[in-house]
Amino acid sequence: MGTIKIFDAEMHLMNKIWDEGSIKAIDLANWATENLGWKKNSSYSMLKKLLEKGAVLRSDPGFVLTPLVTREEIAIDETNVLIEKMFKGNVKLFLTALAAGQGLSEQDAEELKELIRHSSER
Repeated sequence: MGTIKIFDAEMHLMNKIWDEGSIKAIDLANWATENLGWKKNSSYSMLKKLLEKGAVLRSDPGFVLTPLVTREEIAIDETNVLIEKMFKGNVKLFLTALAAGQGLSEQDAEELKELIRHSSER
């Protein structure tokens, strides 16, 4: 599957769908109204976009939404876009900025070293 671009506002809905596994559109719209202050029409407009992008599947009866992409797939795509955009594709610069900005615990550093080791062995 190609990259699906999910914008920030859509990500609110996707996170709720991922958390629930599947959810009725009306329940999602009510959640967005209560938690995000959105009007139902706004929620349904975003759902339509997510359907068109192939991010979710609509099942009837009940307009039940199920994710077609995982949170991890979107995270990987978004990270790759960020690395390309901000670091000209240079993963080393990205990791340097991440470590400098966030700080790494000893355990995080060891886990990253292990991931890099496995990645370079492929």
